[in-house]
Amino acid sequence: MNAPSDAYKRRIVEMFDSFCKTVSRNYSRNLKRAKRNHDKHFTQEPVELLLELWGEWDEYPSHPYSLYVNEYPCAIESETLYNALLFLPEKQRMVILLDFWQDLPDKEIAKRMEVATRTVYNLRKRAFVAIKKYYEHHGRDP
Repeated sequence: MNAPSDAYKRRIVEMFDSFCKTVSRNYSRNLKRAKRNHDKHFTQEPVELLLELWGEWDEYPSHPYSLYVNEYPCAIESETLYNALLFLPEKQRMVILLDFWQDLPDKEIAKRMEVATRTVYNLRKRAFVAIKKYYEHHGRDP
């Protein structure tokens, strides 16, 4: 078996060198093309500025002041009212939430809580008194 000649070895090295240069050049071109494409579609401006210029503030039920009644969220706009409702006993809070956020009549609230309709009335009345005292003691939201 004949050993490869020096000219053949040089030719193989030249072919490999040419192949490596082509791969490197194409890779560099692809990176530049991807960078131009990225720059064309994305901006360097801060997201906060773009949201301020183009965005709207959306309110969702996952508002930080949410109470749940029967697995339904009740979004509360006022921090003071939220704290006042947390201050109430569970049954009074449930009556207020079912009445004002779920918009249920007293008979339906009584049925869900398994109490008399008059009890719903009394719980609501006591809740209003407690909320009023809370507001007098802690003040209103600014």
